[in-house]
Amino acid sequence: MTSDRDARRLPPPWSLPWFWKAQAAGWLVYFIGGLLSELASEETGSETILASMPFQIVRVTLGFLISSGLAVGLQRLPSVRANPRRFVGFALLGAAVAGAVWYPSFRVMSHPWRPAGVGRLEVSCFFPCLLEHIWLMLTWTVLFLAVTELQLASAREQDTLRAERLASEARYQMLVYQVNPHFLFNALNSIRALATEDVMRAREMITQLSAFLRHTLADRSIHEVALSREVDSIAAYLAIEKVRHEELLQIRVDIADDLRDVQIPGFLLHPLVENAITHGFRVPDQVLYIDVRARRDSDRLILEVANSGTLTSARTDGTGIGLRNVKERIAHRFGSRAEFRLEETEGVVVARITMPLETLETPP
Repeated sequence: MTSDRDARRLPPPWSLPWFWKAQAAGWLVYFIGGLLSELASEETGSETILASMPFQIVRVTLGFLISSGLAVGLQRLPSVRANPRRFVGFALLGAAVAGAVWYPSFRVMSHPWRPAGVGRLEVSCFFPCLLEHIWLMLTWTVLFLAVTELQLASAREQDTLRAERLASEARYQMLVYQVNPHFLFNALNSIRALATEDVMRAREMITQLSAFLRHTLADRSIHEVALSREVDSIAAYLAIEKVRHEELLQIRVDIADDLRDVQIPGFLLHPLVENAITHGFRVPDQVLYIDVRARRDSDRLILEVANSGTLTSARTDGTGIGLRNVKERIAHRFGSRAEFRLEETEGVVVARITMPLETLETPP
């Protein structure tokens, strides 16, 4: 499957700051060059040149408009990376058609301004002049594609650097969660206290802690993992918290069976669950309800971590490393096709990730 970066289309010309400046400057140079060429000719007088200026203006204006339309057409072609031969073939064909349209069009449109003896349409000149205009459009197309490809290469390089930065940050964040001193300290402290009070619960907590560490330390994938593996890791983490908080923590996991093999970016849900635990227990002796859900909505996958409580300003701002990491990773992976939202409704805080389902499902 071709990634979004590799299948990147040409950007629309109106979104390129350099395009219109280059268009105006290039066609102005072409216009001045045409006048200078006539001045250098011994057969052309200055009066004839002045009389032919409207004729030249129409020619350059049409060239500007047709080449701008050609740029828009090139932007709509299939991706350069997806099918380079087809792209180049259509691009050259479009340039040839543009040149073929340009020459007779300006001849017809400039007729009212053409003085006697200037720019007469002679059969002997028609085909050479037509080929000249086609060649000019082909040259313009090659220059436009070369500059645009340089722009795309720079954008792809920036995407790669950003992806590497996000991956490095995700690896660091995963290590923080894997060996979270505060979490391990609380877990070991709870085990120590339970060892003299409730041996069975202490043993259960050791078992759950071992399962959690096995999941997080053994599976270091931060790219794509099965949803079931992500949920198993979350379940082990919540089981430890359940032993610590007992009846004050109520957990429900609702994952449809047909979604368990769906591939999601690794270590995506854990920051949301830990965020819910951290903020949900701010009120002492109050039961915290946490729901982890995954559901299908047409061609989209919706992942939700909901907890009872209220949405604090810190959570609303999303300034936490974990939440920011989640948002940046899904934005990089799916662009505008994915969304992360954190909201409160009737005493329930919901962290929701919506992403395309068709690009995530495990191929048969």
